[in-house]
Amino acid sequence: MDIVERENVNVPNAVIVGGLTLSESDQNLEAWLVRYGSIRRTLLIDDPTSEFHRQAIIEFAHSSAMATLKLLLPLSIVSTSDADVIFTVRALSSVYTLVVKENSTEGYLAQLKAIANATGKSFEEVLQEELLKMRSVGSTTEQLPSGHVADPQTQGLSTASSFNDSGSPVTSQRMGESRDGTFSPNISPLLGAGSQKTQNLSKENENTVPNAGGINSSSTPGISQPVLNMDIINPPGVQRVVVEHVVRTSDVTAQHTSLRLRSFSGKIPRPPNEPDFETWRASVKFLLDDPSVSDLSRTRRILDSLLPPAADVIKHVSPQSTPSVYLELLESVYGSVEDGEELLAKFMTMLQNQGEKPSSYLHRLQVMLSATVRRGGIAEKERDRSLLKQFCRGCWDQDLIVNLQLERRTNNPPTFAELVVSVRTEEDRRASKEDRMRSHFGMTKQGLAPSKARAAAHQLSAHSREVASGAAPETDSMRMQISEIHAQLASMQPLTHQKCQPACSKVMDVTSLKKELTELRAQVQAMASAVSPEVQN
Repeated sequence: MDIVERENVNVPNAVIVGGLTLSESDQNLEAWLVRYGSIRRTLLIDDPTSEFHRQAIIEFAHSSAMATLKLLLPLSIVSTSDADVIFTVRALSSVYTLVVKENSTEGYLAQLKAIANATGKSFEEVLQEELLKMRSVGSTTEQLPSGHVADPQTQGLSTASSFNDSGSPVTSQRMGESRDGTFSPNISPLLGAGSQKTQNLSKENENTVPNAGGINSSSTPGISQPVLNMDIINPPGVQRVVVEHVVRTSDVTAQHTSLRLRSFSGKIPRPPNEPDFETWRASVKFLLDDPSVSDLSRTRRILDSLLPPAADVIKHVSPQSTPSVYLELLESVYGSVEDGEELLAKFMTMLQNQGEKPSSYLHRLQVMLSATVRRGGIAEKERDRSLLKQFCRGCWDQDLIVNLQLERRTNNPPTFAELVVSVRTEEDRRASKEDRMRSHFGMTKQGLAPSKARAAAHQLSAHSREVASGAAPETDSMRMQISEIHAQLASMQPLTHQKCQPACSKVMDVTSLKKELTELRAQVQAMASAVSPEVQN
């Protein structure tokens, strides 16, 4: 309904019409409304998000038109051109006032929440204080000075207007009656059934207006003594929000009280969906620390969460026993039997495993430390310091300890929450840095691959030129060595035919010479294959 403020609509002189077809049928409605007075303007509400979308606001030029028409509202009008088209006409003040009240209520509650946040009180306390103030104001009666005497007729009209705008039961009844019967524009509202209905509504207003206005009939004619109505001081919107908040709070409380503990049986091996005793005991500890739950409810929840054979352990316990008795008995059966000193020794010997993250190691230390403190191995005030010392002692990641400066914080150790957050943050920072390093070096290697290939090609061509330049002298020397070896072999062959049993030393010489010859041939072939492309170029 922003159009009312934007177009500066005179709300008391306007009606809102629904059921428009945006065709010639709408002209019949406008012609019917002109009977009561001249129309100043017609505004169409075009807002798909509004509940008044495709409805029109018709503003009369004079207040006399609404004074006559308001006695008939709300009403339904059947179009003369199309019997299926039914227009609904309501006073704009009856609709717009509810919207303004709802917005005002939301703003009022938002201010109360801001006051609650600023003062540190709960929203319920601030709201209760405001309601008490409203009730105290409503119980007082203010008297107007004699100079402000209102005309009885004007006072009655204003009282009836405020009463109709506040959405009273009389207005609701009148709306229901108008919906049962429809009015046709060709029947004058001042004749026949319309006249009878108008007279009835006038009598009804005369009977209900004095009570609704809260005016004392025994007061003197010169001085009026208005009594503030609770609907004005405590608007229905505020009452509705308070009731909804109370109902919502009760629902949350009921839901909270209906929560159950996870089942525990104590079977070995432990079922997959069942917690171990330490986890179950921790949830029971939270239940025992909750002040809103009675001992009877705590005992009932503990009994409901137990399954055989754990339920068989506490069968002999009296139902009037406190929950701590049940928990102590179950802990003696399923809890750890190690004393505080043994748990302290285990805690001091816990070290980081291979491949284990520092944060995971810190979590293992915290679990063991909690058991040690519960058994009396470590004082509660030394919990944080002992955890920090053992973490610095058993963690193998010295860089992490140095970066976080943990060894310097033993005098003022952080809590477990602060310590685990700092450790996880450092782990995440390292992992991100390693990912960036891998991606960076991977791209660098791909970029350097073509340049390395070009460098290798240049080196190969340079080496080929060097080989070509120095190949001739080396080839000549190798040829001379080969001819000498051939000469030696030729001189040794006659001797081998003459002697049937050659000496072992000569055989070894021949073998070595053959090896040298094979190597020289391989070198010559390699050099010749390298030199031939350069010679061709």
